[in-house]
Amino acid sequence: MQDLAQKIITLIGGDENIISLTHCVTRLRFNLKNESKAQTQAIEELDGVMGVQRQGGQYQVIIGGKVSKVYAEIIKIMPRLDSNEEQAEISIEKDSLLNRLINTLSAILVPSLAPIVGGGMLKGFLFMLTSLGWADPESGTMFVLNMTGDAMFYFFPFLLAVSSARRFKTNEYMALSLAGVLMYPTLINAAIAGELTNVQFLGFLPVPVVNYSSSILPIILAVWLLSYVYRFFEQVIPSMVTVIFTPLLTLILMVPVMLIVLAPIGFYVGEYIAQGIEALINFSPLVSGFVIGASRPLLVLMGMHHAIRPITQQQIATYGYSTMGAMNFMSTMAQATAAFAIYFLISSKKMKQVALSSTVSGYLGITEPALYGVLVKYKAAFVGASLGGGIGGAVGALLGAKSMAPVMPSILSIPVFLNDAAVGFIIALVVTLIATFVSTFLLAKSVLKIDGQTENRREKEVIVDKDQEIVTICTPVSGIVYPISDVADQTFSKELVGKGIAIMPDENTIVSPITGAVTVAFKTKHAIGLISKEGIEVLIHVGLDTVELEGQHFELLCKEGQTVQVGTPLIQFDREKISELGYDISVVMVITNSDEYLSVLAMDDQKKVKENDVLITIVPGVRHGENEVGLVVE
Repeated sequence: MQDLAQKIITLIGGDENIISLTHCVTRLRFNLKNESKAQTQAIEELDGVMGVQRQGGQYQVIIGGKVSKVYAEIIKIMPRLDSNEEQAEISIEKDSLLNRLINTLSAILVPSLAPIVGGGMLKGFLFMLTSLGWADPESGTMFVLNMTGDAMFYFFPFLLAVSSARRFKTNEYMALSLAGVLMYPTLINAAIAGELTNVQFLGFLPVPVVNYSSSILPIILAVWLLSYVYRFFEQVIPSMVTVIFTPLLTLILMVPVMLIVLAPIGFYVGEYIAQGIEALINFSPLVSGFVIGASRPLLVLMGMHHAIRPITQQQIATYGYSTMGAMNFMSTMAQATAAFAIYFLISSKKMKQVALSSTVSGYLGITEPALYGVLVKYKAAFVGASLGGGIGGAVGALLGAKSMAPVMPSILSIPVFLNDAAVGFIIALVVTLIATFVSTFLLAKSVLKIDGQTENRREKEVIVDKDQEIVTICTPVSGIVYPISDVADQTFSKELVGKGIAIMPDENTIVSPITGAVTVAFKTKHAIGLISKEGIEVLIHVGLDTVELEGQHFELLCKEGQTVQVGTPLIQFDREKISELGYDISVVMVITNSDEYLSVLAMDDQKKVKENDVLITIVPGVRHGENEVGLVVE
């Protein structure tokens, strides 16, 4: 650490170029006299440095879990930099426009999925009951249940208003007010009846009369602009009267702009996107179904599968169903089936255990263990899953298989697909299972041969210690999990600190996800470091930028050195008040020494989790050499 500290000082321009230094959970934060003197490339190449960011006038050197040790060594060399204050931590570095757009849409849609999934599942069950003649569609009971299933789709703009306001850090109640305007009964009824076609604001600005129920983009665009307008009025209006005039002037400006410009643009863009996708699928169901079903494993590896979610949701908003949802379902089942086939093909007991557990979790909708634990190691399984998913997707598209809600693909969500194309869905599912298993088996015995334990032996070996067992990490808080790649900070999203997972919490208590000890309890109370009895280092970070609160709305329930069990309370926080202050309340859990393990598998496919649920599976191993391809031996 001393050597690394000295090299950083030298490469950053020396003592005379450093004005001040602080550190946070993951990085050193320098204020420099002249950033051009810092040799960024050389610093990034240092062993122990994960990257460099320039943000908010700071030159940030990302170290990860060992940042406090490096900071301590720098202070020994340069005592004048000693500071007891921890500064603002997670910051948003600009990414490519496409990635930022995808991440923003995903971050807005994911928190609102719970009622959508529930409503979609209910609609699937109701269709099944009425189709089989088990329920009278005209009964009062069915009326209430149908209303329950349809409500969240109809009033979707209200759900998106809340998540959009949180994403853009603006007032949630003002956002809900805009959604209320879009869903105003007179406007909706007139749009449905084709009336009020000549509405003009101020006598000359035409107001399109559109049915915005179930729409997506109109409210998102409106809340995005609201975040700037509301903030502007808060800043320029005197504090004595801002509580009155800020909301008043915001509404007077925002509602006409929304109704005349933003909402129509968002509505028609969304409609054209959905119609374009539908036209491509209808043009060649076989080709489109195969491409979407076959490419999903690769898209997941590239982190691009989140781009499909907004399209799926827009299809549902436009047509009431999604054909892409059915294709994604076939790919998920294919990945689980490929792992199941590998179970019969290999002799390694540990890999059999991984394959079997991956199969079970895959059929339940969590494909990461299968993908990262099996498919990337055995090419026969990866190709088999792609072929099976492609063939099943093609058959499903040809037979009109579709989902009624954007649910997580899982055997538990099958009722969502049991609509008027249920027969086509079932046929496609059977074809997927058979095609995947057969193709994986044949490939493993021929072209991509597996000799029972190995595949494509090359320069590097990964040796699994027989005395080590697969370790599981539980959830630190209940809520909705989502991929760490969606976190609005590159330090976490690009896994510079380590592999992990993110959770949108629905409770206010962080508990220990492991049995071990507390290694670091930050003074700002927003983050905590743990080490398990197996030596796994875990960082739990509550919210983004919440270090700025300096402990406000947080309470530490433990202390450094304390022994903890799974479920031991660690941090109490007030997520409502923190969110009201404009902070993202996502809880990020990272394995900071993940590079020491053969595989760190995060179960991050947007599902509701509760205390003691397993979120991360760690496969121990010892790595040798370079250019690993995927040999695993006992």
